[in-house]
Amino acid sequence: MFTTLYRLIKTGFTNFLRNGWLSLASTIIMTLTLFIISIFLIGNIVLNQGIQAIQDKIDISVYLNDNIKGQTVLDLQKELSDNQDVKKVRYVSKDEAKQKYQEKFKNNPQLRESLDTSGENPLPASLEIKAYDPQKYNSLLPVFEKEKYKPIVRKVSYKDNKETIDRLVKLTQFIKTVGWSVAIFLMATSLIIIYNTIRTAIYTHKNEIEIMKLVGANPWFIKGPFLVEGIMYGVFGTIAALTALYILLKLLVNFLNSYFDTGDIGNNVFGFLLQNLGSLIVLMLGVGIAIGVTSSFIAIRKYLKKS
Repeated sequence: MFTTLYRLIKTGFTNFLRNGWLSLASTIIMTLTLFIISIFLIGNIVLNQGIQAIQDKIDISVYLNDNIKGQTVLDLQKELSDNQDVKKVRYVSKDEAKQKYQEKFKNNPQLRESLDTSGENPLPASLEIKAYDPQKYNSLLPVFEKEKYKPIVRKVSYKDNKETIDRLVKLTQFIKTVGWSVAIFLMATSLIIIYNTIRTAIYTHKNEIEIMKLVGANPWFIKGPFLVEGIMYGVFGTIAALTALYILLKLLVNFLNSYFDTGDIGNNVFGFLLQNLGSLIVLMLGVGIAIGVTSSFIAIRKYLKKS
């Protein structure tokens, strides 16, 4: 068994070397495919973290009229809290709103003095609402339009934030669509090129294949070397893609450290890469070997059916 496996691997490796430029072209395309996929995955994770940070800062405020009944406010707050799309509801009193205003404009004496000298506090109380998904804010608007709550609601700040929310959602969808489109295109290209490379190898060894068929060789013994060759494209492509990824990140980190004059960015990038290196290698190997083996299997199966 081990002797047979050794022969299959040896023959597959020999075929890989004999194909020369075709093997090199297939490996380059495989490397590019895996490299783009890895960049997209890492970029997608970083992007999602950035988007999540932005989303955490996006909320809407429901500004309340003065001299209102506290029970009605409590009812509105409870109804919002019970909504499955709402993450958190927080009541901000007039005094707290004034404190936040003074803190926000602490470096602008004119604005602070205008509030302090006005006598009464003109800032309204409000409810700060944070949803799990910014797209869900629109579904909350009918709540504020109920007859029960109309007398207490002065203004809803959703319209002020709507443009930011819509742009954020569109940007996320656009980047994901482009990333997956490029990845799928490159995977399809890899399948086609490796398929043609394996088919060329099959025609080169067609006499040997015919002899093996005549002596009753097991079909898997015939297919084995070509499947091994497909696996090698995935393995070498993964090694090359990881090397290219390391070099790119190294150059990027050096640039960022030099530009921002800090090593925190470099440590974060490489810390993230090392933390997820095992999963990344397994994923890239899995995708690469799957592409190589699928291409090889289709090519040899099609040839054996014809012959």
